[in-house]
Amino acid sequence: MKKLIALLLTATFFCGVAAAANLSDIGYIDVQKVFKDYKETAKAQDELSKKEEAFKKEFEESQTKLEKAEQEGKKPEELQKMKEDLEAKLAPKRDELLKLNERLTVKLQMEILEAVKKVAKKVGVETVLDKQVVITGGMDLSEMVVNELNK
Repeated sequence: MKKLIALLLTATFFCGVAAAANLSDIGYIDVQKVFKDYKETAKAQDELSKKEEAFKKEFEESQTKLEKAEQEGKKPEELQKMKEDLEAKLAPKRDELLKLNERLTVKLQMEILEAVKKVAKKVGVETVLDKQVVITGGMDLSEMVVNELNK
C-alpha cells in the first residue's frame, strides 16, 4: 500500500512538472509597445504624415475655392459642379493615402511577426500571445522582439 501511495505521489509530481513545462512554452508580447519601440514604425508614420499633410493642404485649398465661389454669388448648379469636380480630383489621392496606410501597416505587422517567430524559436517558446489575453504565466518576449527588430 505504501508503494502504491508513493507511486501515485511520484506520478502526481511528474504530472505537475509536465504541466509547468507546458506553461513555459507560452510567451507573450505587448503589441503596442513593440509597435511603438520599433524604429521602422516612426519612419512609416513620418511618411504617412507627409502624405496626409499634402492631402490636407489640397483639401483646404479646395474648400477655400468653394467658399470664394459662394461669396462671389455663383449659381447653385455651378457650385455643385465645382464641388463634384473637386471631390473627383481628391478621391484618388484619398484612396492612395488609405492604401499607403494599409501597405505600411501590413509591412510592419509582417516584420514583427517574423521577429516574434525568431525570438520564440531562440527561447524555445511554441505559443506567443498578445499580452492583453494573458492573465497569468507565460514569458514576456516584448523586449527581445524589439531588439530583434531594431538590429
